[in-house]
Amino acid sequence: MKTYWFAFNEKSEIVVEKKAEDEYRIPFAETVPFAIKSEIITLPDLNGSPAKAVTIDGELPSTCSFSGLRDSYSILPFEEYYAAGKASELINFHTNIRFCAHCGKEMVRKTDISRICTGCGKEIWAPVQPAIIVLVSKGEDEILLAKSKNFKRPYYGLVAGFVETGESIEETVRREVMEETGLKIKNIRYYKSQPWPYPNNLMLGFFAEYESGEIKVQEEELVDCRWFNRHAMPEIPRKLSMARMLIDEWLGVKE
Repeated sequence: MKTYWFAFNEKSEIVVEKKAEDEYRIPFAETVPFAIKSEIITLPDLNGSPAKAVTIDGELPSTCSFSGLRDSYSILPFEEYYAAGKASELINFHTNIRFCAHCGKEMVRKTDISRICTGCGKEIWAPVQPAIIVLVSKGEDEILLAKSKNFKRPYYGLVAGFVETGESIEETVRREVMEETGLKIKNIRYYKSQPWPYPNNLMLGFFAEYESGEIKVQEEELVDCRWFNRHAMPEIPRKLSMARMLIDEWLGVKE
């Protein structure tokens, strides 16, 4: 039976197959068309067909090439990019978790999403790290945008951060905005979530409204933070991200 083969190299780049000019797909074949380096991980079926994840070594077929996972968003069908994210997370999990944090013995694969210690029997599952991202608005026309020190491009994004131990999601939203900008917010509303496999996050998107305070930039995290008018927006993240989804929703941009 034909199978989708989500194949990665040591740089975590994924194999894509060129079908036509500017048309790329995940390789779809009855047998794996590469030299496999790892065990095969079974993924949920895709478009009614089996899907597998592997790491590979050696040469690629002439029709195939490597792509960064983020870059593959712009060339793959969305459902294939989405599945590639899950494949990447599971490959990283099975590749990186080699020894038990409890007793130090070797860990081996138990299922496609878990590993078990050969010593104490402790079983762990592929981790997911929840993080929030929030669009803060002031009135009808202003939005709070921040430029992070971690951004590789000169765009402005939204306040974001990881959920900490003992926090509710809403507490995380309030804390992150206060820590990074010094602002107090109100009327927090959940938008939607997005798997973010860089490397294993779950982004939870929110809207909130400005309540009080003056901007005080957290210099350890941000280069700049300010209010922007909807009619004078700076460069913003590309459509792949939850940040862009929130901004487009606020702007009223239709797909």
